Amino acid sequence: MTMKGPYTGVSLFDISTLFLRPAHAAQLPDGAPNHSRRTVQLSLELAAAAYTMDPDIWSQAGWRDFSMLVNSSLMTGAALNASGTPLNDLTRATLQTLARFKMSALNPIGQFLGLRQSDEETATLKAIVMLKPQMGLMTVGIGFMGTGKQVGDWTANLRMEAQDGIHEGFRQLTDEFDRQLSQIVFPYAAGVLDRSSLSLRDIIDMMKEPGCRFRLWVCGHSQGGAVMQVFIDQLLREGVRPEYLCGFGFASPSVAHPGRPLPAEGYPITHIFNSDDLVPHLGAWQHLGECLVFAPEAEDRRRMYGPAAEEPCFQKMQRLLRRAETAPEGLMTGLAILRVLREQSEGTLQRAMGEAGPLTELFSAGEGSLLKLLDSVYARLEHGYIAVSGEEQVPQAELEVLARVWGALLTEYGITAWVRGLKNACLLPHRLYRDADDIVPSYRYIANEGVARLQRRPAFEPRLTALRGGQAAPRAAVRTVYPSWSAGRVFRKAVVTRPVLPEVDEPDAAEPADEPAAVTKIPSAPQPVRMAEKVASHVSRYTSAFHGLSALRARKKGK
Repeated sequence: MTMKGPYTGVSLFDISTLFLRPAHAAQLPDGAPNHSRRTVQLSLELAAAAYTMDPDIWSQAGWRDFSMLVNSSLMTGAALNASGTPLNDLTRATLQTLARFKMSALNPIGQFLGLRQSDEETATLKAIVMLKPQMGLMTVGIGFMGTGKQVGDWTANLRMEAQDGIHEGFRQLTDEFDRQLSQIVFPYAAGVLDRSSLSLRDIIDMMKEPGCRFRLWVCGHSQGGAVMQVFIDQLLREGVRPEYLCGFGFASPSVAHPGRPLPAEGYPITHIFNSDDLVPHLGAWQHLGECLVFAPEAEDRRRMYGPAAEEPCFQKMQRLLRRAETAPEGLMTGLAILRVLREQSEGTLQRAMGEAGPLTELFSAGEGSLLKLLDSVYARLEHGYIAVSGEEQVPQAELEVLARVWGALLTEYGITAWVRGLKNACLLPHRLYRDADDIVPSYRYIANEGVARLQRRPAFEPRLTALRGGQAAPRAAVRTVYPSWSAGRVFRKAVVTRPVLPEVDEPDAAEPADEPAAVTKIPSAPQPVRMAEKVASHVSRYTSAFHGLSALRARKKGK
């Protein structure tokens, strides 16, 4: 009987490290979460369980009281956890199969095309809940699944307005889980405590008092990591004691908007990021908790990305994506990519996506359907940029420059290689657990081989200070965000102005290294940042990406 996780080989029986400080705790600031290799591996297994909805391996390791939430359907209680007879085993297997079936989009064409019309809140959260008794304590594990195949999964990501200072879509998904707390039950734990019933809501209420024997371990990947943050934030605000909580996110988007009051003692949350992954730079403005980043080297990329790591188009796209360091910059990159795609014909796009992957059927529902879908997504990203950045509109000059950069790659490599490179550049660094073509998924690779190389990234605390006492910036300028260090371990932002970016035909700048730009400390009081010392380096960040386009044009003129 195996009790080891299928993706990391870690024992699922012993979870004693989850709420222990690491061996080097004396060197860490107070409140720093545990990120030992074993804890990261256990957390990846729980995050993956939200995708597989397979509790059998966990049951063998002594976990009990399983519940599964798929969209609005909750499977919990004795029917899901009963065993020992053929009928009980059949009932449990049937419920598990039903859960996996509900996670699949039955009509993918309709699901994705429905993105054009679906603005209402939909029930699309997926989660698995389980309990482990050990050493007199009872640990409740909750795994939240990332973005799935259903339209509501994507619309939740794109609802970026602030709701109580939190990303609206992620807040709505968390509220959906909150409505189920009284229905998620633990028959085994109720028997141990000699209670007639015990729900997750009951356990959370107990965790507000000292001496509680329950602990709560919450994990998630991608969108699931966002829900994890909002859920733990909610529990802390309800009065749950932080020493009873442990949260782990992989590739989590940010969730907090500027102005959201945050507890001074921080959050019992750890995030694991691949520096090549764009998703952690999307969402709102700020992550809740500690962020640990893995910076892959050439050999790491070969193992995580396979043959794609050697493709020039993929490499150039990766360099461009790594420059998006904030949510507005990530959204601007998405808008630039969509602008390039919208300039292609419907037939060209369908052929390119069909050759780049199994996407032909997805976009074959009618003439013009793909371009209409792109228009809808573009409008949503544009609205999201305004909501997250505080701008009155998307800065068109900067967007045009970025679109030309991405368009230059399309001209150089062709639409099929461009689409394939974009798909690989976005998906391969983001993968959590499942093998494909002998390529190790990025976050599984990090959990198994890269924990010792994780580097602490200071938490984001944006400072959106309006210029000139709140007046709008001049029309001839484009507002942007510059990183700068302030006292302590907080990464702050100051809003400043800069001239409109130059046209593509400006003289080429040398390609900079992929190191973070130098940052400067700013005072606590809001003051304009001196531009004369910064504009040259900032402009070169964008113009350096244009050397390929300029060289290509020169070659064409030479012909």
